[in-house]
Amino acid sequence: TIDTTAPVLQPVDNVTTLTSDNASLSFTFSSTEGGTITIGGHCSNGSDNNTAVAGNMTVSFAALADGTYSDCTITVTDSAGNTDTIDVNPFTIDTTKPILREVIAVPNRTNSDNASYTFYSSEIGTITYGGDCSSSSNDNKSVDGNNNIIFNTLAEGTYDNCKISVTDNASNTSDNLSVSSFTIDKTAPTVTQVAAVPTPDNDTTPDYTFYS
Repeated sequence: TIDTTAPVLQPVDNVTTLTSDNASLSFTFSSTEGGTITIGGHCSNGSDNNTAVAGNMTVSFAALADGTYSDCTITVTDSAGNTDTIDVNPFTIDTTKPILREVIAVPNRTNSDNASYTFYSSEIGTITYGGDCSSSSNDNKSVDGNNNIIFNTLAEGTYDNCKISVTDNASNTSDNLSVSSFTIDKTAPTVTQVAAVPTPDNDTTPDYTFYS
């Protein structure tokens, strides 16, 4: 038998382009012939089966470090030594969660019921609020850098349980950032007279008593 026809490979199901899962990555492709599978580039085979079949098959990659992979290939060699190679779609592994820190706290005491707060995030992502605080500013999206938010209207009182977290585009969620305690006070002091200055009076430095 003379066989000079190489297998023809086609992608079926690509690797997720951005993922935090670095241990169970897989790529599905089809081959017109059976043979031996070889994985090239910075990817390596994470499964025991290196045998291709005619039809669809899935290969698993061994655990990979964080980074972008654009040189991974799959080659099928048939029994006559004919080969075909397919490129795996580029993908990025990100297992690092965002880091948050407080930049500008809400003033310890404020008369604003829409308190302003600034925090830093090391990654872009989606903001989640916890405790008694919430916000609709920035469409709940964070940027890489400083993020200024306005808390939704809060009643008078002390707030010491507010938390913020950020989930990046690879679904890594930061540790909770505790918002420094603050008190909203919108009530003006009430002042009443207690003891007026006598009139007339011969004291040039008279006393006056009032209640606040």
